[in-house]
Order: sequence, then structure tokens, then C-alpha cells
Amino acid sequence: MIPLPPEFEKIDAQLRARRITGQEASQAIFSARLRLGPPWHWKSWKSARLKVLGNACETCGAGREAILYVQHTVRLPKITDHKERAKSELAGREFEPIDYAGLRQQMYAIRDGTEPEMRDCCPLCGSLSIQYRKKAATWICNSKSTGQYCAHVFEVPAKKPALTPDQKKSIKREKRQTWRDIILNREDDWMRNAILGWIDEMRVYLSLKHTKTLCKRCAFLEDMTDCKSCLSCGFAYPRTEQICPDCGEPDAYVAVGTT
Repeated sequence: MIPLPPEFEKIDAQLRARRITGQEASQAIFSARLRLGPPWHWKSWKSARLKVLGNACETCGAGREAILYVQHTVRLPKITDHKERAKSELAGREFEPIDYAGLRQQMYAIRDGTEPEMRDCCPLCGSLSIQYRKKAATWICNSKSTGQYCAHVFEVPAKKPALTPDQKKSIKREKRQTWRDIILNREDDWMRNAILGWIDEMRVYLSLKHTKTLCKRCAFLEDMTDCKSCLSCGFAYPRTEQICPDCGEPDAYVAVGTT
């Protein structure tokens, strides 16, 4: 009835395609929920509410003169519940450990596979941290590798092979992608299972199939006190009781079932 927000749909698709980790999905869900607020604050909720809202309270029978609410008979899904469930489902299972030695060799190969370029450096200490001064038409070394500034002034810089900033960024991206290719294809990412389970339950909640129409008083009793209202006198008493302790009238559902 209420469509899942595009932010949630995108996260769901990325998780199922294994393009993001469970932790990344959890952070994205947190940001999206913070921005969107609870479902009953969404614009789509208002139009869907009108389609399922009845003409009278299903507990006490109050009509349009009362303030009527769409009351869920299921709770809003909690991610913490799905986290605990996902953890318990994976508990005791054995997974192949990550080959950190092999991964380290892959990282070295990525770094060593990039050919350094010849870059300007300080003729005295070889540092790349040099600066050209236009007024003086000279270079100065800003290196502090030995604990003190080199401060060597020279007119022509020396050359040495070194990686450029763009090359370093490229290496970093490739290393990160290599690591992600391993993590994204493992089955021990319990957070991934938790987020997928939460999204599936959220779809059920937003379908509005598990709802009923209640007046303001009955909705409060059900949410905050777990009581019900007597149809005859309006007295609130525990749901476990079948007869009103105030007027002695039986619960409406019990009375119907015995006739």
C-alpha cells in the first residue's frame, strides 16, 4: 500500500547484488531514517491512510464523532531485533578464514605494478616537499623528516623516481576494491542478513495489511496499557479478562462466540 522509499530500495538492491557491505548498508539506512522520519510522517502515509481508515472504532464502536486512527497490529520493525537474530543464526557456523598473507601479497603486487614518474626533489635531502618562490626565483625545501626543517634553497631541483598523488590515489582505490571483492562475497556478514531481513519486514509493515481502525482512547489503551475498553460501560480492563469487572458484561467477542 505504501511504497518503500527509494533510499531503502537502492540499499536493498545493492546488498543483494553484493555491491556494499552490511555495515555500509546499516550506515546508509541510519542516514535515510534520520532524514525521512517515521513512516507516519511520510507524504505517502496520508493518502494510504484514507484508503484503510474505517468509519468506526473496531473495539468500542465509536463513529466519526471520535478521532479515528489506523492502528497496526504488528510493531514497527526494529533493526536491533534483526541484528540479534542474524548473529544467532550464524553462531556456531564455521567459515573459511580470510587469507591475509595472500591478500598482503596482492596489495604489494598492486603497489609494485605502478611505474613511478621522475619528479622534482631537493638536491640536498631528496625530499619532494619543495616550493617554488616566484619573487626570489628559487626553490626551498620544506622537509622536516629529520626533526628540523631542511630549508635548503636552490635554483634547479633534482629529479628522482616517485609516485604522483594521482598514482597514489589509484593504488589506494585498487587496494580497496581488492579487499571489498573478498568481503562482499563472504557469507559471514551478519549485518547484511540483518538489514535484508529488516527491509523485508518493513515491506510487510508498509503494506497496511495488519491494521485496524481504533479511536484515540482504544489506541492509547492498546499501545500504552495493553487493556481493552468495555463496549457497554467503557471501563478499561486487561485483555486477558473476558468479563468487565465494572458492569459484568462479557467481552463482545466472547458473547458472539457463545451464541
